[in-house]
Amino acid sequence: MHISRRNLIYGIGAGALTAAPPARAFLTRLSGPEQTTEKKLSFPIRLDKNENVYGPPESAIAAMREGLTHVNRYPETTKLLEQKLAKLHNVKAEQIVLGCGSSDVLRMAGDAFLTPGKKLIMATPSYPLLAYYAQNKKVEVVNVPLTPEGAHDLKAMLAKVDSSTGLIYICNPNNPTGTLTGRKELDEFVSKVPPDIPVLVDEAYHHYVIPSPSYAAFLEHPVEGRRIIVARTFSKIYGLAGVRIGYAVTPPEVARQLYPFWLQFAENEIGVRAAMAALDDSEHVRRTAQRTADDRQEFRNQAKARMTPTSDSQTNFILLQLDHPIDEVIAHFRKNKVLVGPHFPGLDNFLRVSLGLPEEMKEFWRVWDLLPHDNMRH
Repeated sequence: MHISRRNLIYGIGAGALTAAPPARAFLTRLSGPEQTTEKKLSFPIRLDKNENVYGPPESAIAAMREGLTHVNRYPETTKLLEQKLAKLHNVKAEQIVLGCGSSDVLRMAGDAFLTPGKKLIMATPSYPLLAYYAQNKKVEVVNVPLTPEGAHDLKAMLAKVDSSTGLIYICNPNNPTGTLTGRKELDEFVSKVPPDIPVLVDEAYHHYVIPSPSYAAFLEHPVEGRRIIVARTFSKIYGLAGVRIGYAVTPPEVARQLYPFWLQFAENEIGVRAAMAALDDSEHVRRTAQRTADDRQEFRNQAKARMTPTSDSQTNFILLQLDHPIDEVIAHFRKNKVLVGPHFPGLDNFLRVSLGLPEEMKEFWRVWDLLPHDNMRH
């Protein structure tokens, strides 16, 4: 798929269009039976942070409810979660580093490896949090533009690697484009990176990817003998963004370098209990991924009906090409109580839209249509 500042071709997903099941207000499950009617729109509509609008599984809700009786104590369940994750990924427990969301994992990596005189190499546009950490530490950030297809330009990134490289960051699927970098290319890249340089692979959106021969997650197909840090989170497919649980899987020697920057008691008891319960509900993961794929396809169909190109996203968000200045569009939606964006550097003509509940997306398109569009079909 071709992606550039000037043009985005339509990203048409595989499979027939299927309407998403009726939305449920998962928060009501904390205090009573699941509702059987669609939730009334609540404003502002939040389509700006890539949250899982379908929420966590019932088992995680129950675990959080039980955890409320333990909130007077510091968390004692973190070791249990580490062991559960180690078993899931077939690694040793000392290879698991928990964090307050995967953003905390990125912070730890930045503190450990982006020391004075070192530099960070990453793609642009991509998830900017690690770059912010680096800049605050007065560390050089080397931004390498994505390829026209929206993949990491690994050859160009490799050309920037030298003895001053402290860390390489790869977000796959990439945020904010939602696009993929092929595993074959990544393996070739990693094999050419000097073995003493850590590579942080952010797989926050892994579960949303439609399986294909070109994609394979590093946790499912690990690379031995390299300093790879794989970051995962419970904030996305597991629907637990509000309780802040993330983790890294990495070789023991790299984990030991991260641990001095781990914040004691950063992971809360309620979140840890919810995460352990969510890991056991593979059906929830499968069902949410399918719902999101259906919602993604419906978004593409709505955009195509308006002759508006989108990115070939493999996540729970998508890029929409604009025919108005982006800041004007964001302000227009905010005025109509819909939160979208933000404005990413290098994406002046594209708006990132997180996928909401079906009725929320109807409101998104209603507000979109309030703007005058030269390419609209009437």
